[in-house]
Amino acid sequence: MGEAIRPTALIVDDDAQQRELIGALLEETGLEVVEVASSEEAVNMLRAGAHKIVLIVAAMHLPSFMDGARLATYAQQWPWIRIVLTSDDRQSAEQLPHPAVVMHKPWLPLNMLIQAEKAIAAARHDLGGRLRKM
Repeated sequence: MGEAIRPTALIVDDDAQQRELIGALLEETGLEVVEVASSEEAVNMLRAGAHKIVLIVAAMHLPSFMDGARLATYAQQWPWIRIVLTSDDRQSAEQLPHPAVVMHKPWLPLNMLIQAEKAIAAARHDLGGRLRKM
């Protein structure tokens, strides 16, 4: 039998403390966590391993070629990936593709865990199918 693949959360934030906090929280759900500091790194991770990514948590404002909203739009080509953007800006939700969600700072850890559980539950039935196709 092949090795079991753990569903993965991709955290994209230029703030190392935010990445670590979100990463520690999401690891408690059983997700493998990959942390990157820019949208460029996130795009590279998606190109290489989108088949196992079930959740992206990204800052809305990134000092990169792509902000969080554009990254969410880019990630729509993988419809199984749940996208959560964190933001200080209350108006930022207007720019988002559906079904991405915004969690305004300071967000509650329970709300982040709920988003992770939703991503895991949605991916549970078809993660194996996607991996077999690769």
